[in-house]
Amino acid sequence: MRAPPIAELVQTSDVVAIVHVDRIHPLTAEEAAFTERVFSDPPLNLPIRLPSQSADVTVMRSLKGTIPKGAPIGSGTTSCDVVLMEGRDYLIFARTTAESGDKIEPRYGTLMIDQGPESLSALAEVEHSLSSSKPTPP
Repeated sequence: MRAPPIAELVQTSDVVAIVHVDRIHPLTAEEAAFTERVFSDPPLNLPIRLPSQSADVTVMRSLKGTIPKGAPIGSGTTSCDVVLMEGRDYLIFARTTAESGDKIEPRYGTLMIDQGPESLSALAEVEHSLSSSKPTPP
């Protein structure tokens, strides 16, 4: 999968934040069994969403919107999902959930950040997108 351009992610996401992943909670036994069933005997012509692990995060910086306090963040279980790792920092793009208590699922394009040139470039592009999207006062 190819991630949308950062400017598009910023514009279409409700939440853009830098977070530190404190802990990943594994799938429950029921969720793991469902995932196994789907891979071994996939349903035909039926859209499904695989369960995701939950991550406890510390919000280091909110760039757009807010992550509700205590809201679980999803961490996918397959390479087609956004997979988060404990102890790492991420630039997260997400839409807010419809129901209170639902997991916030990071969008494809979320990326691990560090002090490398790719991370710094992505952060600069996010900040540029946010500053240029604000209307100029009359």
